[in-house]
Amino acid sequence: MHELLLYGQVSLPQHDRMLKILAGIAAMQPRVLIERHLVYKPRNRVTIADKTNVKPGAPASQIQALQAQMRGDVFYLQLVGNMSSESPTISMGQGEDKVMAVALPQNGSDGAVKEAVPTTESLVSPEPTTDFIKHQWSIEFRDLPDVPGRRPVTSRLMASVPVAGGDPRHVMDSLGYNYVSEYLIHGHQLIYNNIILFLQRPFTVPPELKTESSNGLPPGPVPVTNLPSSGKLKPLDPSGTFVLQASVRVQDGTKPESMAIAISELTSFRDLMKGIVDMEVGDRLALDTRSR
Repeated sequence: MHELLLYGQVSLPQHDRMLKILAGIAAMQPRVLIERHLVYKPRNRVTIADKTNVKPGAPASQIQALQAQMRGDVFYLQLVGNMSSESPTISMGQGEDKVMAVALPQNGSDGAVKEAVPTTESLVSPEPTTDFIKHQWSIEFRDLPDVPGRRPVTSRLMASVPVAGGDPRHVMDSLGYNYVSEYLIHGHQLIYNNIILFLQRPFTVPPELKTESSNGLPPGPVPVTNLPSSGKLKPLDPSGTFVLQASVRVQDGTKPESMAIAISELTSFRDLMKGIVDMEVGDRLALDTRSR
């Protein structure tokens, strides 16, 4: 699967205005989305997993497909958990020629926004919890983006493997990956045509909360078990700047017509937002996920 993206920066004072603009464009109520991102590094060059060494909860066939996408290279993987009390529903569609099929509940049959648009104050609620089994987790892979200039958007391979059950930390251990670090992303998500709009900012986890391994995990640091309330976390950017990410996922990136549709939608959105926010191609090196 391919992911095509554009990025924009939104200052803290402009956040609420931007959220209202996006709600009007998408004709839907923004949904609070809180994600916990656990970053993992391979202990050595990872071999294709089989059913004998993958813990229950990770579909072996999907893990094999994910590792095949890495083409023998060594990449960081992320274990992403949805900490929100209300989780958006995203369906990728059935046909390979689909760019993306998305279903998100709206407030009214006409798609109009029926409630006040959330503000920055709503980003401290709901509170993320630390129950690793309670929440929905997925193993996320993002390839090094294509060389700039080939397309007017950032383009990269991606894969997402749901963890169906059990402790996701043990799944990563069985795949040969060690925990490195983590961060949280708080924001609002909207859907505009086939574009996923995510107005968000990352939060760091205080270093004093880091703990050592326990509960059968390998020696070394492990994910924090007692996160502070989200209102006490500090943004990665001290200025509080938000990132507006516009992305489209293409089932089969080898089909030029599907890629063309996705690129057209993103560039049309970029043009629509001119004078409001500059939507630009991401920095390729900053998005490099290879492990050295």
